[in-house]
Amino acid sequence: MQPAPLVFGVVLAAAACSAADEPALDAEFFEAKIRPVLVDKCYKCHSADAKELKGGLRLDSRAGWQKGGDSGPAIVPKNVDDSLLIQALRYEDLKMPPDAKLGKQVVADFEEWIRRGAPDPRQGESPPPRPKRLIDWNAARQFWSFRPVQRPPRPTVRDVAWPKTIVDEFILARLEDKGLHPADPANRLVLLRRATFDLTGLPPAPEEIAAFLQDDSREAFAKVVERLLASPHYGAHWGRHWLDIVRYADTAGETADFPVPDAWRYRNYVIDAFNADKPYDQFLTEQLAGDILAAQDPSISTACYSELTTATGYLAVARRFGFDVEKDHFLTIDDTVDTLGKSVLGLAVGCARCHDHKYDPIPADDYYGLYGVFESTRYPFPGCEKTKAPRDLAALVPPAEWNRTIKPHEDKLAAMNAAIKKLSETQVQSAEKIRQLFAGSARVVARGEFDDGKSQAIAAEGGGVLEPVDLKPGETLALWLFPRGNHGADSTLVEWEIAETGGELRRWSLAADVAPDLLAGNPHGDSLGNSGVWRFRDGRDGVLLAQGVRQVDGTPGLDAWRKGDTPSVFANSTDQPITAWTTLPPKSVFAHPAPDGPVVITWTSPFDGAAAISGRVADAHPGGPDGVAWRLDHLPGDARPQFIAETLAASELAALERERGELVKNRPLVPVAYAVTEGAAHNSKIHLRGDPQSLGEEVPRHALQVLGGEPLTGSGSGRLPLARWLTSRDNPLTARVLVNRLWQHHFGVGLVATPNDFGTRGAAPTHPELLDELAARFMAEGWSIKAMHRLIMASAAYQAASVGAAECIAADPDNQWLGRFRRRRLTAEEIRDAILAASGDLDETPGGAHPFPDAKGWGFTQHAPFAAVYEHNRRSVYLMVQRIKRHPFLTLFDGADASASTPVRDTTTAPTQALYFLNDSFVHARSASLAGRLQKLPDDRARAEDACLRVWSRPAAAAEVAFASQFVADYAAALADVPPAERTLAAWSAWVRILFSANEFLYVD
Repeated sequence: MQPAPLVFGVVLAAAACSAADEPALDAEFFEAKIRPVLVDKCYKCHSADAKELKGGLRLDSRAGWQKGGDSGPAIVPKNVDDSLLIQALRYEDLKMPPDAKLGKQVVADFEEWIRRGAPDPRQGESPPPRPKRLIDWNAARQFWSFRPVQRPPRPTVRDVAWPKTIVDEFILARLEDKGLHPADPANRLVLLRRATFDLTGLPPAPEEIAAFLQDDSREAFAKVVERLLASPHYGAHWGRHWLDIVRYADTAGETADFPVPDAWRYRNYVIDAFNADKPYDQFLTEQLAGDILAAQDPSISTACYSELTTATGYLAVARRFGFDVEKDHFLTIDDTVDTLGKSVLGLAVGCARCHDHKYDPIPADDYYGLYGVFESTRYPFPGCEKTKAPRDLAALVPPAEWNRTIKPHEDKLAAMNAAIKKLSETQVQSAEKIRQLFAGSARVVARGEFDDGKSQAIAAEGGGVLEPVDLKPGETLALWLFPRGNHGADSTLVEWEIAETGGELRRWSLAADVAPDLLAGNPHGDSLGNSGVWRFRDGRDGVLLAQGVRQVDGTPGLDAWRKGDTPSVFANSTDQPITAWTTLPPKSVFAHPAPDGPVVITWTSPFDGAAAISGRVADAHPGGPDGVAWRLDHLPGDARPQFIAETLAASELAALERERGELVKNRPLVPVAYAVTEGAAHNSKIHLRGDPQSLGEEVPRHALQVLGGEPLTGSGSGRLPLARWLTSRDNPLTARVLVNRLWQHHFGVGLVATPNDFGTRGAAPTHPELLDELAARFMAEGWSIKAMHRLIMASAAYQAASVGAAECIAADPDNQWLGRFRRRRLTAEEIRDAILAASGDLDETPGGAHPFPDAKGWGFTQHAPFAAVYEHNRRSVYLMVQRIKRHPFLTLFDGADASASTPVRDTTTAPTQALYFLNDSFVHARSASLAGRLQKLPDDRARAEDACLRVWSRPAAAAEVAFASQFVADYAAALADVPPAERTLAAWSAWVRILFSANEFLYVD
C-alpha cells in the first residue's frame, strides 16, 4: 500500500508537465493548421487589406473574431456548434468560402481549434472598425431642410390688389411666374362651412350661418375664425390631427392587444393643449420631459404635476410588440425613435437602426445616440399574454402629497411584505424537514400522463383497480400534478376518493370535503370532523399554499389557494357550473401546476388500517395543448409533529396574507397615467444589423450630427436636453415641419407633400420661401399655433373658390401652385361628428376612460386577443382606438392606422361606404332624430330648408323643396306594413339619409 503516494505524485507531475506544454502546443496547432487557411481562404474578404470588408468581420486578428461582424461574434470558444464560423465552413447557412467548400479535414481542424478554446497567439492587432458610410457633413448641411430658417425677402407681385396677407404675396408671385392667376373668392356660405370644418371638424349651425350672412363688416370672417378658435371643439379636432401623427391608441398593439385603460389622459391632455394654444415648443418639451420638469419644482401644484406627467404619454403610447413585450422592448424603443423623427423632425431616423441611412445623413451612431435616451427611460408596462398585470404607471401626485397621504400606507405594506417573506422562509425550512423525513421511504402507488383534453383514472398500471394501501395514523398520500410541455392543463380536474376497507368503513372525498369551503384553511379538515387532513402544496419547494383568494377574477363561488399566480388549487363551491375561462362543474376541485413544477394535494391518514383509492384526473380546459402528468405516492412515517409547526406557520402566514389583502384593498386611491419616468441613465451600444443580441461599440447619447450633434447626457436620461435641442430656434426642422402640417390641414396638401419626410427622398417644397416665412413667424410669435391659423385663414388663397379658370386648371391640374382651393372629403371623424351634430344627438361633453374589463380578469392571448367597440354620441376623437382590430366605422372611412404615424389620411371610394348610409343602424337612428325635429316644423318647405341648412350648410333650392315633399309623400304611401302614424316620420328619415349620403355632405369646397 506504500507506493500509492508515489504513483499519485507521478500522475500530478505528468499533469503539470502537460499543462505547461499546452500553450506551446496550441500555438503550434494554430500556426500549422489555422493561420494558413485564414490567410489563403479568408483574408481576401475579412481583413484590413480587403477591398470591401464583407459582413463587417475581420479574421486577421484575435480581436477581430472576438468582436465579430454584423451577425455577431464569429467564434464561441469551446463551443463548436454555436460558432458562426464553423456553421459557415460546414455550409449550414452561410457558405464560406463562397467559391468552394473546404475539405473535411480542414473543417475538422477548425472544430478542434475551437474545442481547445480558439487559442490565437496574434497580439497587438486592433479590432476591426465597424464599416461606416462616409458623410461630407458640410455638403449634407446644404440640403434645403437642414439649412437654417431665414426670413426671405418680400416678393414682388404685379397684382397688388389680390393679396390680403404676406402669404398671398408668395403664392401670387409663383402664380405670376407660371403665367397663372388665382380663382375668384368663394361665396360666403362655402367659406363658412370650410372654416368651420377646418377648425372644429363640425358643420356650422343654422344660427351661425344666419349670423355670418347678416354681418356685412370687413371683420366678419375674422370674427368667425376667433369664435371657432375659442370653441372647445377646436381642440377636439386639431388634437386628433396630432394623435394621428403620434399613433395614439387605447391598446398596446402586442399579439394579444392588451387594453391601456389610462391612455385617455394623454389624449385629453393633447386636446386641452390645443384649446389653450399652448406654445408648440412648450407642448413638445412637456411630452418628452414633463415628468422631469415636474420633479424640478418642489412647490408644484397637484394639477400642474398631473398635467406634466400625463404629457409624456407621447412616449408611453409607443407600440408594444410580440408575445413577451419585456423581451421585445427594444422594438418599442425603436418605435419611439422612429415616431419622434417623423413627428417632430420629419425624418426617417428609424431607417438607421440596422445600418447607416442609405439616403439621408443619419448614421447608425445617431440612431443609437437617440436610442440611449429612451433606453434610459422607464416605460409603463401594459401587460401581455405572458405577464398580464399592468405596472409602472406614473402616479399623478407630487412627492410632497405622496409623502403625506400615500407613503405611510406604502411603508406599512412594505413592512408587512417583509414579515411575509420572513415567515415564508421559515415555511421553506419546515418543508425541507418534512422532505427529509420521507426521503428514501416514499413509494409510488400509481402514475400516469395523458394528452390535451383527455382524462385518466387513478388506477393500477394497465387500468386495473389499485390494491388497498396499508396506512398508519399520520402517514400521507400525495397526489402530484405535473406540468407537461409548456404548462400542462391550467384547469386539471381532480376527483379523489379514499375508502377505509375495514373498521368504521369511513370515506373521504376531496370534492365533498373541501369544495364547499375551500378557504376554510390549508391544512383543511374533512367532513368527519378530523382537522388537518388535506393539504395543498407548491411541489417545487413543498410549502403550503398560503394565499387564499375568494372569487377569483370576480367570479362568485370560484375560490383558490395559490402562490403568486401559480401553482394553485381552486374549487367551484356552488351547485351550478361556473363559466370562467372554461366551464367548471359544480362542487369540483382543480389543480393548476406552474410551468416549472408541480402542485401537490396530500391526505394524511387519521386511522390505522387499509384504504382503497379511486378517482380520476382530467383536463378540464382543452386547448393547452400539453396535457397532464400525475403521480400518487405513499409516504410512510408519522409527520404530524412536523405538521403542527408547519400548520402554525401557515395559519400565521394566511392571517398576514389576509391582512395584507385588506391593506391593499383599502390603500389610498392614487390616480395614475400611462406615462414614462426616468430610468437608469446610460449609453447604448449599437445593435449590429438591428439585433439586440449582437452588440457593437457604445455610442454616447447625442443629437443628429447633421443638426449639430449636441450631447444629450448630463444628469438623467437626456430627454430634457433632447427637448431643448428640438425646440431650439437654431433647429431648422421643428418649426418647418409643424407649419407644413398646419398648411396641409387647411389646404389638403402641405407645401412639402411628404409631411413626415423632409429628407432627400421626400418631396421638395413647392414654395420654399413661404415655408420659411411661416416657420420664422411661428417662432418669432411665440410658437402659437392659433396665430398661424389666423394668418393662413386671413389669406385670399384660403378664401378662394375651389374652381378656377379653365386655362389655369389645364396648366396646373394638381393645383400645385395654389391658384384655387382644393376640394376635400371629410375625414371619418368629421363624417360621424357631422351626422351627430346635424341630428341634434351630439353629446358635447369631453370623453374620459373607456369601460374596459377589470384588469384582474384579463386573460387575452394571441389566439383570443382583446377586441371591443364602445359606442357613444360624443365626438369621435373620444372613441376607443384599438390597434389590431380597428373600429369598423373608422376603418370604412379611412381612419388613421394607430400602429404607425399617419401624416396623411388615405381617401378611398368603395361601395360599402354608400351601403353604410343606406343600412347602418347609426345613420338610421340619427336620421330618425333629425326627422323627429323636422316634424315639429309647420310645413314641408320649412322642413326641407331646415334639413339642408343642418346637413349641407345652405338653404334648400325650390326644386329641392319640391323634390323633398314629393319624395316623402311617395315613400310614406309605399309603407303599407308600417302603422299610418309612423309613416311620415319614416319617410322624412329616408329623405335625411339621402342628404347624408350626398357628396355635398361628404365634401368640403
